[in-house]
Amino acid sequence: MSGQLRFLLGYEQLVKHLLDTLPEDEAAARAVGGDYERFGVLEHALLRGEGLRDGCVVIDVGCGSGRLATKLARYPALRYLGLDVVPELLDYARRKAGRKDFRFEKVDAVRLPSEPSTADFCAFFSVFTHILPEESYVYLEEAHRVLKPGGKAVFSFLEHASAASRAVLDANLAWVRERHIAGHLNTFLHRADLRFWAERIGFEVAALHLGESRFIEVDAECAAPSVAEGLYALGQSVCVLRKGGG
Repeated sequence: MSGQLRFLLGYEQLVKHLLDTLPEDEAAARAVGGDYERFGVLEHALLRGEGLRDGCVVIDVGCGSGRLATKLARYPALRYLGLDVVPELLDYARRKAGRKDFRFEKVDAVRLPSEPSTADFCAFFSVFTHILPEESYVYLEEAHRVLKPGGKAVFSFLEHASAASRAVLDANLAWVRERHIAGHLNTFLHRADLRFWAERIGFEVAALHLGESRFIEVDAECAAPSVAEGLYALGQSVCVLRKGGG
């Protein structure tokens, strides 16, 4: 086993440190990478572009402090399940979303606590970027199980082909060379592997976007005071997988 792993903090440790040292709102934003509202808007707009509408069933894996949940709360008939490993973030997300019918659950295993063929979307934003590739694969198996025919797994990832990911690669290299403490693991994936995974699991690759590609259309429904209408890049690359049969 790589000795470098001892220089990683657990995500729970990182969140606890943020909550202990910062005001709650700032800590909750930093725990999910900052720019809380901006990324909530972009994630919402991305899913809308893939067909999200009121009445959909959404599973938000790694929901964190609720930046997507707060945007989806506007849909009265939408059913939502947010999953995360940190109870404090789940509690914050629950309060921030303000929807008693939204479910927020702590998970300790690579599984989705849902029945087969019940979800329209499984979202994994900034999840596969911080776990082992084998864990990402198993999560996609789970997504295929719980999605309805025609349902979509949408996830962001880091790839060396994306200029937007270069800063993360440089930070990874500095972490190895200098052997300093890092807040979490950063994992890169390759498109060829994603296509292989999709074929093996039974997904169709519906879309692949580079992190710097301005493919997310923020319309009037999604825009916020700090995020105007227009085309945006997420900053991480995005893959959309579709379950056949719909």
